[in-house]
Amino acid sequence: MLGVDLGGTVTKICYVGENGERKFFLVPTKMEELEDFFRVDEQNNLYVPKINKKIVRWGITGCGSVRCKEFFEKINPKPVYLDELTIQTYGALKLLKEENLLHFFGGNKIINEPCLLISLGTGVSFTVSETDKPVKHAGGSSLGGGTLMGLANLLLGMNDFDELLGLAANGDPNTLDLLISDIYGQNYGSTLKSNVCASSFAKASMNHNNPASKEDIAASLVCTICYAIAGQAAAIARAEKVKTLVFVGGFLSTKGHIPEALERAVTLFDPDLSIVIPENHQFVGSIGCAMKVAES
Repeated sequence: MLGVDLGGTVTKICYVGENGERKFFLVPTKMEELEDFFRVDEQNNLYVPKINKKIVRWGITGCGSVRCKEFFEKINPKPVYLDELTIQTYGALKLLKEENLLHFFGGNKIINEPCLLISLGTGVSFTVSETDKPVKHAGGSSLGGGTLMGLANLLLGMNDFDELLGLAANGDPNTLDLLISDIYGQNYGSTLKSNVCASSFAKASMNHNNPASKEDIAASLVCTICYAIAGQAAAIARAEKVKTLVFVGGFLSTKGHIPEALERAVTLFDPDLSIVIPENHQFVGSIGCAMKVAES
């Protein structure tokens, strides 16, 4: 079975074989790239050289499935079109059962349902998710991966996410971020610890004689976006009375500043909230598609 999640920037593909094996592929969401990956013969039968298996059923989702629908409609067998939020939830709940492939940050490291699914794509969606229950769209944010990479391009001249994370790993966000300790010299009562970020990038207007390195700019940028997303996620979790936050999507990592910043911001709101990031977080939509069509 084949699952395809056509995002605004990258298409995530998951092939599930008869024995349950999974193969993952990333393809830029550009027509020439898609045509090169999804080949057809003279009868328009689907052939994928990188998989080299007959595709019996396949499902697609994501914003690109609408934009590229004319191309996919010419292919045999015809794909099954699946709702993006519904199938992301379906895929995420499946991945949460694979306990050895889960990364926990903060909280009691227990998965409780309903949980809040936060999908970090070009933008961000927040979905209340529970097995065998209708999906509830709880909100969204325009501050997502697209924002991160747009600012990375403007500030650092970088367009590669992994390269940005590599640069950020060697940087210190506190070089640019104004902390509570910078303002008060200590904790602010019992409410805010001294290491809490009071204002992202604020020191950039103060340190005229000590310009920040590219590494520090990258680190502060990654943390700034994560703080904004995590703060909104924690607020929605409180309103929806959920205790588990599941982060998925392409603009995510299980190491470095991203999980650290997410945990720091979430814990500030509610220290009992558990953060979970599945190992195959960026393929949750394509995994959901493949598994859904396999059941049909």
